[in-house]
Amino acid sequence: MTIIALLGVVGGLEKIFKPSRVALPIPNSNTCLEILFGDLFEQDGIRLISVNDHFDSEIGKPVSDKSLHGLFLKRCFGGHPESFDLQVDKELKGIAFNTTAKTEGKTKAYAIGTTAVVGVNQDAYLLFVLTHSDPQTSKASSDVTLLWSALGEAWGRARIEAGGRPVNLPLVGSGLSGIGLPTRDLLNLLILSAITKTKEKEIAGRIRIVLHRDRFDDVDLRDVKKYWSEK
Repeated sequence: MTIIALLGVVGGLEKIFKPSRVALPIPNSNTCLEILFGDLFEQDGIRLISVNDHFDSEIGKPVSDKSLHGLFLKRCFGGHPESFDLQVDKELKGIAFNTTAKTEGKTKAYAIGTTAVVGVNQDAYLLFVLTHSDPQTSKASSDVTLLWSALGEAWGRARIEAGGRPVNLPLVGSGLSGIGLPTRDLLNLLILSAITKTKEKEIAGRIRIVLHRDRFDDVDLRDVKKYWSEK
């Protein structure tokens, strides 16, 4: 019984002392990559959010209220996204699209990686297409190849829009997109993408990958830092 209690105490202390933030300087660059647990909306700088290929704005089947896109619409536009639609339409003017016979939501479908900057008060959000929407069910789907491509386009636009500000990326691909990677594998893919694109050309002085606090038990940032420090 004493041994079991002691193991429980040790496990509890290990959880308490797990870091909530680590920094990874990207070699041969002026960029520091941070991985942290927190709220994307509380981070200073430009914030990236993945969306479906229609840039839908209707909460329900087109945009789940459980997705980060849905939370963004509710939190920043109160569920009444007329100004969101106006900004997106202006941003996408002249961008090629296909018209789909969609039963709900918008009918213009844009290519993976298509990006639009949306302003909310003094904050800037970079929305980029990660998923395809099923025309009948509105179910979003993507895969690792599409994620890699979408990230490449998003980093490219962030490089233009950041203007010296930090760039913040959530754990995209972890929700309803259907990519299906474990948290640690998905995080490693995002880190690799940020490093790869930074080495091509600097994106920002500080890039943050922001993990929701419900992932705390899935990832030990000490292991992440050790793994990438040895690369």
